[in-house]
Parts: sequence; structure tokens; C-alpha cells
Amino acid sequence: MSVSAELSGITSSATHQLDPEHLFCGQLLLASDGSVSADGAVALVTALRRQGPLRLEVLAVFEPAPMPVPSVDPSLAAMTTMAGDEVLRAEFFSRVDRQLERAFTGLPPVPMQHAEGSPVRCIVETAQRSQADLIITGLRVHTLLDRLVGDETALRVTRGTDRPVFAVAPTLTQPPRRAVVGIDFSRASLRAAHAAAGMLVDGGTLTLLHARPNLDAAAAAADGLDVPYARGVTAALDGLRTAIVANHPRIAVEVERRDGDPAEAVLNFAVASTADFVAVGRHRRNAISHAILGSVATTLLRKAQLSVLVLPPMKEDDTNKS
Repeated sequence: MSVSAELSGITSSATHQLDPEHLFCGQLLLASDGSVSADGAVALVTALRRQGPLRLEVLAVFEPAPMPVPSVDPSLAAMTTMAGDEVLRAEFFSRVDRQLERAFTGLPPVPMQHAEGSPVRCIVETAQRSQADLIITGLRVHTLLDRLVGDETALRVTRGTDRPVFAVAPTLTQPPRRAVVGIDFSRASLRAAHAAAGMLVDGGTLTLLHARPNLDAAAAAADGLDVPYARGVTAALDGLRTAIVANHPRIAVEVERRDGDPAEAVLNFAVASTADFVAVGRHRRNAISHAILGSVATTLLRKAQLSVLVLPPMKEDDTNKS
């Protein structure tokens, strides 16, 4: 099922105001399925709760099995599926409850919602209803089978929501110290940079990385624009670094330039620098441009083995800059 079909009938909130500088201080929605893939997200939220009060809601969504192919007696097949779902539902919610009980031992109780249906739809609707500033979910390495059966929850949530999504890998169990942000100078990528800065601990390091696709680099060199382009990018990155340091003086901010595929450049640098997460802004694209150009956010969520923060596009991103 496509994301648009899965989320039909849901309208974006026109009144929600995003404060990207302080996402961890806002209303958080933790979505867990009780699996190992969600352990990092739960552990991170636990660490944040132990630092101080947190505005948090927890959501667990059971997705019933699809109806089987009709048999000689369709009613019997339906009854069998329902009976099986009852057992699976109880086991699913019990698994999530045990995961949270272990993690939140000694901490005050938090609002917990059990839901049933499409996980993507339930997460998007709950985030909108609770005015969540950040959706936190688990991240696992995806296989081709996951894509074929549509089992890419974090990716599909980022495409369906107007809220930032932090897909947390099992390896991130403490507040992050190092992050890499893919910068293409769009408004969404600038918001991603400010958001990532606000999520780092004191003494952390933020790297602003701009990657120029090889085709653009070759064209610039052929036209004699390589040096002016490099100077312009460096000046823009330095300006962004200055703005971030002014708001977050307790972290170090570095700038990097690369040539090549942006998603690969961000991932390679993040792995080499042992970053805790990467961050990008998501762009609005129609179906044709998405199919042709792909998406850096999509590539990161499918390939990354470290956590990924995705900032959504906003309505003002569509307006022309004067």
C-alpha cells in the first residue's frame, strides 16, 4: 500500500509551530514494537528521562495479519485469523510492556497507548493529535523483502508526517555527542542543522557537510566555475556555523565539503568520524521527480546503520526567496 493511500483522510496541522532548536525539550512521541530494533529508541528516551522531566507519550501499534485467501469456508478462515490475532495481539502488547518496564524502572509512569491498525497511520495520527514535536522510533537495516512487503515503518512515517522523526539505531542508547548534517542550503537542511545542534550534549561535535554531485562538479570545472563555487560554499557553510555556534556555544561545529553522491558522502563521513546520528531535511517532490532523483533521506533510512534525524518540509519552503 502506498503512503498516500495509507494516510488518506489525514490532514496536516496548520497551527503546529516547530522549534527545531530544542526538540528533546518538546512533546515527544515514542513508538515501540517491543523488538530489539526499538531497544535503542527506548534506551535513549530512558536516558533523557533520567536527566530530568520529559514530556513523553508512548505508543504501541499492533498490526493484524492480512486476511487469508478465501477457502471453501470463508467464515471459518476469518474466525481462524481472528483467533490467531487475539493471541498475537496479547503477545505483542505484553512484549512492549515488558520492554518499557525494564527500561523505565524507578521512573514515574508515562501515558501509554495501545492501538491496532496500520503502524504508520497510527503514529502519524497520534503525533498530530498530541502535538508531538518529535517522533522517536526504532531503526533497523532494511532488506529487499522489507521494501517489497512495505515493512519500512520509519521511512513511511517520515513521508507521511509533518513532524521531525528520529529513527534511532539500537547502538544509540545515550544522548548523542556527534552528528553529521547533510547541507544543500535548502530551508529544510538548515532546520536540520539547528535541530541536530540542539540534540547534542555539551562538548559534542556537529559537522556540516555539503556534497556536490559529480555531474555538477564536472560541469563547474568545465565552465571555469569550480573555484568561485568552492568559495561560495565555504562562505555559506562558515556563515551557518557562526549562526549555530551563537545559539549553541557549548558544542564544536565543523564544516566539510565533498564531491559525490550526497547520501553516500554523508554516510561515509559519519561512519569514519564515529557519529551517533546523521540529519537531513526532507524536500517536497512530486512522484516523477522522486522516482528520477530519489531522496537523500530515503537512502539514509534504508542504508544507515546509525541513527537518522529527518526534518520535514514546511509550507514556507515553497515560497520563492526574494
